[in-house]
Parts: sequence; C-alpha cells; structure tokens
Amino acid sequence: MIPRSDITDLDRAKFLEKLWEASRSHDGILLFGWAADFVASYKKAYRNWQWFTDGRRVATDELRIKFGNEPEIAMPFPLANSSPADHPAADPGCCMFLIRDEGRQQPCNAPAVCQRKSGFLYCEMHRDAVQADLKRRTGKVLALYPFTPI
Repeated sequence: MIPRSDITDLDRAKFLEKLWEASRSHDGILLFGWAADFVASYKKAYRNWQWFTDGRRVATDELRIKFGNEPEIAMPFPLANSSPADHPAADPGCCMFLIRDEGRQQPCNAPAVCQRKSGFLYCEMHRDAVQADLKRRTGKVLALYPFTPI
C-alpha cells in the first residue's frame, strides 16, 4: 500500500501523540498488540521526525482510520472513501462490546451494568474481561461508573 501524500508526517506525529496520551489515561483508549508496540516505538524514537518510513506511514494511517474518530483524539481520517464501521449499533441500555457472531462483529447486547466516561456500556461479563485484561497487561484498572437505564 502506498501512503497518502496529502497527509504530512507532522499530522501523523500529532495523531500518534494524541493516541499515546489517550492510551495513558484511566478511561482512555485501550491499545493492544502491535498497536501498543507501534505507538511505544514512536515515543521511544530519538528523532521522531525521522521515524516515519512508508510502512510506518501506512500503519499510522490505519490506526488513524481506527481511532481518529474517538472523542479523545478528534482527528478523523480525511478520506472521502472512509466510512463508519459496518456493524450494527447496540440496543439502548445494552453492552456495546463487539463480539464476533456469524463471521461479523456484533454488539453483545446484554443488559449494561456499567459505563465508561465516554458513555461506552459494558455488561458484567465484558466489564470483568476488559478489567482483567487491562490489569494483566498494564497493572491499571479501567474507570467505570454504574449504569442505570432511564
């Protein structure tokens, strides 16, 4: 894949800085696997302006497509052909955690018991799974608030 020429390395650097900060807050974005390693390698770079290669530009653009619309980032990907996720929305008052069902990602839709500051809702099972995974990976816990349906 060829990186977009209309997005500058400075734009990519600003995005990665915002993503790093959002991933460090208690109720921010959860980065796992290669994404967490990728952003950490950017932060460790001695000269961030020389860090970008064509492959890293493409990977940064992919992360921006995935996380750019998050309220903590507020940097949507500037593509006419970019589109929102094609999975259905969760039912009101139900868990928004995405699970794979019939080959597609679907919201869990179990009754929600807690929510993040951003309004993302979790059922008991996914709340416990996300908390355990975050605790195992980073030693931190996710700030969650009780959810009471209206």
